[in-house]
Amino acid sequence: MKYHLILIALSIVVCSCKQETISIYPTNYLTKEEQFDFKYSVSRYVDRLPKNASEATKFEKEFDEEYKKRSESADLMFYYVDKNTDEIYFAIAKIAPSLTIKKVVTAGKLKKNGNGDIIAYEEEFRTWKMEVDELKSVSEMLFTKYINNEDLSPYYTRNANGKFIIEFPDENVSYDKEKRIWVSKLADPLQDYYKLKNTTPRDTIISID
Repeated sequence: MKYHLILIALSIVVCSCKQETISIYPTNYLTKEEQFDFKYSVSRYVDRLPKNASEATKFEKEFDEEYKKRSESADLMFYYVDKNTDEIYFAIAKIAPSLTIKKVVTAGKLKKNGNGDIIAYEEEFRTWKMEVDELKSVSEMLFTKYINNEDLSPYYTRNANGKFIIEFPDENVSYDKEKRIWVSKLADPLQDYYKLKNTTPRDTIISID
């Protein structure tokens, strides 16, 4: 009888471990002020360059206010801290150029040192622009797979059977973790885009607006 009770107890423990859910919502980790601070800390990576800025100058103080404004309008949709590696996973949504309200999500991960400085940073994917409700459900699915180290390539445009889910990376665009930018094999893939948006060309660097 005792043996059976032990087996039942062990089964309950195992089941409860399997059912343990992972929180991916920022409010479970950060206050409202901390969420803004986080968005601002990555804004120079996740956002496009301000007018007159370059990759070499984007950290100068003259652009601080512009990045703060962008951080206020961006949404920190998902956030997760890996307790084993101390890596912080994030997904940030921004309004995209469109006739109707649409947004894109950029997801990645970073690591900080004891002083709070970012010592490692990379972006894993950027979605195509979508309406808000669709973007939330799609990005939640992608983010959950991302933090669980699942393969995201089936959602790349070339593999998605005509669906537009993940825009970057693709066959021409990849993320350079050392430079902390998206780079393209094409000489200037967004030349017309720069003219429309009055943004600064980055040669082979992809704008992520």
